[in-house]
Amino acid sequence: MSSGAQVVLDADFLSAFLKIERLAIVRELFGLDLVLTPPAVYREISVTDLLPRLAAIPWIEVREPDAEKVKALGRDETFARLGSGEREAIALCMELGDVVLLMNDNRARQVAVRLGIRVLSVPTFLLAYKNSGLADREQIADLVTALEERDFYGFRKDVRDLLLT
Repeated sequence: MSSGAQVVLDADFLSAFLKIERLAIVRELFGLDLVLTPPAVYREISVTDLLPRLAAIPWIEVREPDAEKVKALGRDETFARLGSGEREAIALCMELGDVVLLMNDNRARQVAVRLGIRVLSVPTFLLAYKNSGLADREQIADLVTALEERDFYGFRKDVRDLLLT
């Protein structure tokens, strides 16, 4: 899926893949040397026991979105109600242009899509990973199980079935 696009991680996606120790598949799928996350997301992770795992990953770059961009987007009532990590991730994506946002929160994803940002949730990311040929059915099943057990991620039955076929 190497697309030339940059990738921005939101906290929910980042923490899920840190918990299962498989964040490297993001780089693998997109063919990237560097993955971005905004400071508010880093702060969210820093108050958890995942901070040592995150701090040990040299290819995650914390990048500050333009404060004026965040402020301007804040005039959008729905955007303003999002968490700080989600707001910063969306603002950073708006600045970067050719970007994919990895984010799981439904409301935040809807705002991002409305603003023209390409967004992948955990299931759509896993499906893209599977369809890329980088992982077989068994490897996807291991990822699904790990997410369910360690992140308590709840896959809808139809989504789980699609991933595992």
